[in-house]
Amino acid sequence: MDWWEPLLSTLRLITVTIVGSLAIGVPAAWAASTLARCGRSGQIVAKGFVMAAIAAIAIPMILHAAAWEATAGKFGWLPLTQTATQSWGGFAGLVACGWIHSVFGAAIVAIATWHGTSRVPVSILENASIDTTSLRCWWTIQLPLAWPWVLAATILNASLAATEMTVVNLYSYRTIADQFYLLYAVNPDLVSIATTTALPLGFAVALVTVLLGRMRTRQTDYRGEHGRWPSTPNLFDRPSRGVQIIAAVILTMCVVVMFVLPVAGLVAKVGHDVIVDGEQRVAYWSMSRSLHELAAAPTTFASEYQWTAILGICTGIFATLIAWPLAAVGRQRPRFESVVDALTILLFCIPGPLIGMLVVQTFQFPIPGFRFLYETTILPTVLAMSVRALTIAYWILRSGYHGIADSVWLSARLDLSLGRRVWQVDRPLMARSVVIAMLAAGIIASGDVPVTLPVAPPGVSTVGTRLFGLLHSGARYQEAALALWYLGFIGLGITLVRTLTRFRSDRIQ
Repeated sequence: MDWWEPLLSTLRLITVTIVGSLAIGVPAAWAASTLARCGRSGQIVAKGFVMAAIAAIAIPMILHAAAWEATAGKFGWLPLTQTATQSWGGFAGLVACGWIHSVFGAAIVAIATWHGTSRVPVSILENASIDTTSLRCWWTIQLPLAWPWVLAATILNASLAATEMTVVNLYSYRTIADQFYLLYAVNPDLVSIATTTALPLGFAVALVTVLLGRMRTRQTDYRGEHGRWPSTPNLFDRPSRGVQIIAAVILTMCVVVMFVLPVAGLVAKVGHDVIVDGEQRVAYWSMSRSLHELAAAPTTFASEYQWTAILGICTGIFATLIAWPLAAVGRQRPRFESVVDALTILLFCIPGPLIGMLVVQTFQFPIPGFRFLYETTILPTVLAMSVRALTIAYWILRSGYHGIADSVWLSARLDLSLGRRVWQVDRPLMARSVVIAMLAAGIIASGDVPVTLPVAPPGVSTVGTRLFGLLHSGARYQEAALALWYLGFIGLGITLVRTLTRFRSDRIQ
């Protein structure tokens, strides 16, 4: 089997993804940081953008594809794109996949850049404020100092582009992960496994190096401003009116591209259709049809919603139960924590189809009970979905444990046994982090189609896998209605996570 063409296709997709995500995400982060220093209204706008970016990250990739397909795809509601996919030929696949990955990656870059620039030590900003403006300081001082976070986000986007196969499969753009899914998912060999994992694991090693290196040389945050808006202290004058307008325009365009336009595309597509009359196409939109399809979707796709909820809840709980002790032990043993950090990142970068098939092959061993579990339970599916969910849960819990002041942690270790410490100290302080980890892991796992497709048992169909099938079959308003309800459920989950985070108890210093 010739792997060179899929490799080149993967590298092209990675290049487009990196360029597109940086071009959108970095200016968006600057705009959010700038508006955050423009009074209460600017802070509200900046917070809204951060929430929109987090929502864009939480939305599964297949849902991004469904939204953009409903907006500008072959059957999209924009009239000028009705024949775009057909007329562009093979180049359309790279454009479509690259755009979807770029929009998704832009949200990751924006959050990472905003976080990195807000953690620049105040002493550096105080010196810079003497002879430079806030605009110049952000681009020439804060952004270069935040390069580890930007680089980590870039590597993560490259890894996702190299491992995700549902979007590229939709547009018949053959990457390495998609090639493995199509030709080797049933009977993988060592060559196919090594070829499929080589590039993602290379990115994983780079990501581990950057993140762990950053954590070892972590700069001290300014305690008086930690966790408060604006993200940088008021060391500079208020940005000029022109800079504020530019920042507002950039931020508005980014929100529209990353969130508003795809959602509007789904809303429009529910009631949109095209009638071919001879050589003419007549497009129309009906409110009554939109309401009818939205009302019918919960019944039509009841099984998909139920299985998605069941698998998401089970996976979130299972992944959190595994991640909690790892984070707890890592809090008191730095070397163990570094090992777990690296392993979780490596697991996250393994292609989904490979994870699914490894789980399937594991349950084929002649061990009593394995055949029964594989044929009659969802345990194999939950295990496969938990691989990436474990990473999400672990890093949330890890952050929660590091939010506990050292004085409290050391005192608890001296005065209490392990069991009493977990019950009296860890449980109340980590309660919200545990719930957030369960919700986040469940949301991410529920839309992980590359992992679910090879391992889902017969009769089990999630929203993601059903969307995958509907998009391939050319279904239009059906997939839009299915996606809108799923998007609403994800929105509720994100709102709950945000509420728990917002009202989180003050950390004991």
